[in-house]
Amino acid sequence: MVGMTSTEFSYNRFAANAWYQALNVHLVELAQVQPGQKVVDLACGPGSVTKIILEKVRDAKNSVVIGIDMSSSALKQAREDLSNASNTLVEFAEGRAEDLTRLVRDKVDTVVFCNAIHLVEDKSQVMREVSDTLRSGGIFAFNSSFFKGDLTDETSQFYRRWMMRSLRILKNDFGLKPSKEKVMARQALSIAEYTEILEGNGFQVSTTEIEPVEVPLEGWQDISYFEDFIAGALPGVPLKEASHSLVEAAAQIFSEFELSSVRRDWLSIVAVRQ
Repeated sequence: MVGMTSTEFSYNRFAANAWYQALNVHLVELAQVQPGQKVVDLACGPGSVTKIILEKVRDAKNSVVIGIDMSSSALKQAREDLSNASNTLVEFAEGRAEDLTRLVRDKVDTVVFCNAIHLVEDKSQVMREVSDTLRSGGIFAFNSSFFKGDLTDETSQFYRRWMMRSLRILKNDFGLKPSKEKVMARQALSIAEYTEILEGNGFQVSTTEIEPVEVPLEGWQDISYFEDFIAGALPGVPLKEASHSLVEAAAQIFSEFELSSVRRDWLSIVAVRQ
């Protein structure tokens, strides 16, 4: 942890996990992305999903892929990593999902929103923005690891042990404790609640899937380097100390209980604009 800078508390480390990339490949496949389409990668981060989309539309000169994210540093990396993309127009824009119609003026065929919709406070507003951006018959596909009913008994037990151990390490190693102010980092909805909001904004749900994923230790540790996750787990604690506590606690729990992985369920929903 020595020498870490704020730029290192990004999503990049977690996004590089192969099992996580496989989840997003599956979502892009569910979205039926095709050559010649105009596709938005909402909350694109460092561009790992943008790259997946590009592989689906490559060799079609009239394809357009637009990556949108709030983080200028993530967009900088995405531009650098995808600078060699050819035969496809790749664009990036800095902004919020709530401002999609301002950022993308022309109608698009598909909007993909990977593992970030739970971070949005007003989901109806975002879905309205997506609906207004899509052509009739266009597809909105999103996934999330935070939804009502996502935690199995095994996962809940791990979370409790992980957070309690993190608090102990934080206190013992740094003399710190989190603030009592609750940070709204995630809003979990059920499939029925998502469906109701989608239908209220002109969509018809075509696909819902819940996929169980066995997440290894590295996955839990990598998410512990992500600023938004840290703020939700240990609010008010400096990033360096909080991240250290989460990473070390995960390692201890995996070792003590001889775990090779812990299950996490992922929800995927695909809806068609009417």
